[in-house]
Amino acid sequence: MNCQPIELKKQSSLIKDYRNRSESIFTHFHYDPYQLRSFKKRYEYLMHQTYQRDKLADVLISQNQKWGLTEQVKDHIEQIRNPESVVVIGGQQAGLLTGPLYTIHKIVSIILQAKEQQEHLGKPVIPVFWIAGEDHDFEEINHIFAMKDQRLKKYKVKSESLDKKPVSKRIIDVEEIKSWVNQLFSTFKETEHTKHLYQSIINAIQHGDSYVDFFAKMIHQMFAHEGLVLVDSDHPDIRCLEKDYFIQLVEHQPAIAQSVVNQLKELDSKSYSINLDATTEDGHLFYHMNGERLLLEVEDGRWVSKDEQVSFTHEELVEEIQKKPDQFSNNVVTRPIMQEMVFPVLSFIGGPGEIAYWSTLKPAFETLNLQFPIITPRLTITLLDSKHQQWLKRFGLPFEQVMTEGTNRYKINWLKRQTSSPIEDVVEQVEQDIELIHQPLQDLASEIQVDLGEFAQSNLKLIQSELKKLEKKMMKEVKRKHQHTISQLEELNAYYYPHHSLQERVWNIVYFMNEYGLDLPKKLLEVPPRWEQDHLVVEL
Repeated sequence: MNCQPIELKKQSSLIKDYRNRSESIFTHFHYDPYQLRSFKKRYEYLMHQTYQRDKLADVLISQNQKWGLTEQVKDHIEQIRNPESVVVIGGQQAGLLTGPLYTIHKIVSIILQAKEQQEHLGKPVIPVFWIAGEDHDFEEINHIFAMKDQRLKKYKVKSESLDKKPVSKRIIDVEEIKSWVNQLFSTFKETEHTKHLYQSIINAIQHGDSYVDFFAKMIHQMFAHEGLVLVDSDHPDIRCLEKDYFIQLVEHQPAIAQSVVNQLKELDSKSYSINLDATTEDGHLFYHMNGERLLLEVEDGRWVSKDEQVSFTHEELVEEIQKKPDQFSNNVVTRPIMQEMVFPVLSFIGGPGEIAYWSTLKPAFETLNLQFPIITPRLTITLLDSKHQQWLKRFGLPFEQVMTEGTNRYKINWLKRQTSSPIEDVVEQVEQDIELIHQPLQDLASEIQVDLGEFAQSNLKLIQSELKKLEKKMMKEVKRKHQHTISQLEELNAYYYPHHSLQERVWNIVYFMNEYGLDLPKKLLEVPPRWEQDHLVVEL
């Protein structure tokens, strides 16, 4: 599989500096992900830590059995019991049909680095994917985009409510999801892969209860042969295992909250923008009540939700955690800390936004006598269709230009060249000439009578309006004559500059599997793991 690295011009200064190993951002992390010795050093650190390995393995066996436990997955889970084993981990919300492509790219990154480091260390390194089942933002995961009539269209699953119910608790309406899948597939070209792909999706729907099950079943179908271990972070058994860790987070709340606020100020002074609001009152924990997640804050020594639906003293909160650990979940600050306490994490694979969050957490980890794992930026990938390669070559369009600015500017300039003179320029010149010629007429009309002067001005506007109509008709006819070329340019724009963004943030893997086969995710594991590169273009 041919793969070309390219430089991304549009990326945050934080992730750019991180890739360049700038001291200004590297001081906020414990390890350099681009040095092999970091992995050896991190491994040695982990060998001095303790984990509930047997309990964790039992929970993982139970969870993965529901989604399709293969021998490879079972073997990896059993290896977690081995005190010499470590994991490479990353996570994401349970997006429909696996969500945007970057979810697949993150999983590919996890598997590739686990293999790479197992060979380097000579120790068991297990790939683990953490499904954020506690996440309640259904609007963020309830849709995908697909091409229809040369445009990207959002295909959305309706919800009976937009409450703050965790995704793992949202039960799938099988018939509704089937109808949604049928609607989506009606936009796909029929290929030799379509029927098999469709049936695999229907099977995933029918063999699960929640959106997490649907997501996990699809991921297992794609990567179970690689032994990818999945974990639903909202599972009651995981919560029970986390009970003592929740209490530690509560005990250290003042120091954790203060450290995050301090780090945000320091990062802001370095002109790094982090999309995180934080105060010293933040509890950084959610309490689950009546099916919804309530974010807790600390006010006058009490832990309360913003709407004051719940209120605990410190002692009452600790007692509630001990009795009902499944009623609690982490937020963006405490989730990484909890992950560190549950798993022996060699490396965390994250996207740009996640790495920005992590940059605020080093002192919070140290408050609990913990170290960051190695933070490795996931591989960012664009899938380049072979047909589109030919179009780009014919147009003489550099692919980096299409990814950076799209094709609209090129399309406008190309259309201008299809007439002897550019239509817009000619119309503009004629407008100026008419305005000049018409002025004496307006002056004379005003001299005769004021009302006639106003009528003359309206007459000029009418002429200008007719010119605009003529311009639109001429442009429409030129576009009609060259519709084939315009359609190709607009298709390139939709694939490689969708919504002024990267392909991996908008498109879904299912479309490409329909075109290139159900083994496409497996083929992506052939991509060379160039961790230091901004972006990789994979030619299909």
